[in-house]
Amino acid sequence: MSRSVNTILPALGTVAILVILIAAITTPAMAQAPRTAAKIPVLSTTPPGTAERLEAVLQEIVERFPGRIGLYAEHIESGVAAGVDPDSPFGMASTYKVPILVEMMARVESGEWSLDMPIDLTVRDQHIGSGLLADLWAPGLTMSLKNLATMMIILSDNSATDMLIDRVGAAEVTARMRSLGLQNIRVDRTTLELILDYNGIDYEPVADVSLAEIVAYREQVSMTSEVIAAAREKFYEGPEDKATARDMTALLIMIAEGRALERESCDVILEILERTRTGANRLRGLLPPGTRLAHKTGTIGRILDDVGIIYLPDGLGRVAISVFTLADAPDDERAEAAIADLARTVYDFFVFNAPAAEGPH
Repeated sequence: MSRSVNTILPALGTVAILVILIAAITTPAMAQAPRTAAKIPVLSTTPPGTAERLEAVLQEIVERFPGRIGLYAEHIESGVAAGVDPDSPFGMASTYKVPILVEMMARVESGEWSLDMPIDLTVRDQHIGSGLLADLWAPGLTMSLKNLATMMIILSDNSATDMLIDRVGAAEVTARMRSLGLQNIRVDRTTLELILDYNGIDYEPVADVSLAEIVAYREQVSMTSEVIAAAREKFYEGPEDKATARDMTALLIMIAEGRALERESCDVILEILERTRTGANRLRGLLPPGTRLAHKTGTIGRILDDVGIIYLPDGLGRVAISVFTLADAPDDERAEAAIADLARTVYDFFVFNAPAAEGPH
């Protein structure tokens, strides 16, 4: 989207905007040498205070990153938006837990489940990767559905995620996205399958075993570094568990506006997303302290993502933003710096250009 915001937003001096946006470009968090890719659009030819200018600044930041970035940000109240490569599919990693949460809440909304429904943790529910549940004793723990979903989001708990995705079904999550008009979000695998595929390890032998057996099986598998590297490239290039930044941002907007499901269900999703504890150096990294943010991170290999809703101060509304990265080589620090830089640039633009209307704050 490239319409001017000058006609619908409060006027701001050209010099002030230029200073703000130049500062955003030159922040120390992304002081790497620029890449040689074509710069479209060109900063010198885009008017200050417009979506075109914001997009140009975002493009400048992306070009300094050693890899690919897909980004789409939209001010929910005005519809003003900007993106960089917003329609290419990127690996979602754990950001795919947002669509899973939407499908789970649809089951609650239908009356099939309830948020208080008890779920027992068994030894076959404990999986490798991030989170806390794999470190606890099982059996011996019973959680409500809401607590399980909360673990999936705020700690990105893989065991909790797989307990949910086994119940809702990956195909059903994708079908839910299609029913919302989102053709470019697909969920295909549990986190266990995803991690094993990333490492080129067959999932079937450990589809229904304990964590100890999964770890033992993984240690038994012997592969050359070349085979592992090939498996990982296949993982990055495959269509599974991919999304475009535009569609993920559209999903976030539907949640924020109470259109993905009923308003009450969407509020539960937002409540959980606001409690996320991961990714302190990503979307949140350069935002002013105390900025309200509902988001979900994702990481595996060269993929590092963060998607969420930034609440602007003083009733200036909300910005939905999705940033997906695929680095040329593993480098979490630079990927996080890029995400933080992009988020702060978007934040500053809309703080100085958003309509002064009543909204969440």
